Amino acid sequence: MYFGLQERNVYPIDPEIYSNLYTYAHLIDISYCISEVHGIDPPFKCDLNCEKRFPNMTLVYQWYFPESVTGYIATTYDNIFNYNIAKPKKTIIISLRGTRSIFDTYADMKVDMIHYSNLGINLPSCGSGCKVHNGFYNYFATALNNINQYVVDEIDEDDYELIILGHSLGGSVALLLGLHYLDVGYDKMTLVTMGQPLTGNFDFVNWADKALGSHNGLKHDSFDRKFLRIIHKNDVITTIPRSRNPFIQYQQFKNQIYLNCSTSNARPQLSQVFDCVDGANQNCSYHIL
Repeated sequence: MYFGLQERNVYPIDPEIYSNLYTYAHLIDISYCISEVHGIDPPFKCDLNCEKRFPNMTLVYQWYFPESVTGYIATTYDNIFNYNIAKPKKTIIISLRGTRSIFDTYADMKVDMIHYSNLGINLPSCGSGCKVHNGFYNYFATALNNINQYVVDEIDEDDYELIILGHSLGGSVALLLGLHYLDVGYDKMTLVTMGQPLTGNFDFVNWADKALGSHNGLKHDSFDRKFLRIIHKNDVITTIPRSRNPFIQYQQFKNQIYLNCSTSNARPQLSQVFDCVDGANQNCSYHIL
């Protein structure tokens, strides 16, 4: 057993990946500095030690929509994720915050689905059966329209990494953005969501897992597995939306980095963090349902 979890399909994670989880979390937390009256000050100053923790980070763009997803884009050449690289590479960060307003909460709780179709440029078609949460997709479309030109302008060299981060509702939007940019051809990408709700049906989730390499082993300094879905023990948000309608059924992703501690524990130990290969793993988030 691994500290209370059965060993089947449960694996410890690399210490470097564990360390990077805190960097991802900090970058997500910074998105909460943005509001109607406050924001991140250039080059990268905020109330969460932005400048001290990321001294060579440059703010590219930030936005606040009370009825949609809020976030920022920033870049750095610092090796903030401790990669084994000979020369600096450009890291482009998109960070999206989670539920804060009543508008977001209302969108979270709706269960209606909409047909999902991808561009089909570098990824195979998702197919006619793919469906996603209607509200999340609308937020994605708004965000993409708002930030796309900034992202395209920043990916101006071959040696880059695109980091897309999101918490709660922002996690579902980050997922859809990640799939879009992967389809466009930006394959040097890492997608990290924390407390992300369910986003689509079986066909969509199965397609997304394949596109993002969820079946691959989790390795530091690798793009083979592009998606890290971080889930806290007993976090009910990661199990909704739910519907009694048999034609509207949301599916768990196979990809889970499971924190075997409550959401009140902001600094879980390495021994409490696991890679749960299967989304239906009874040892991990599935038992919350």
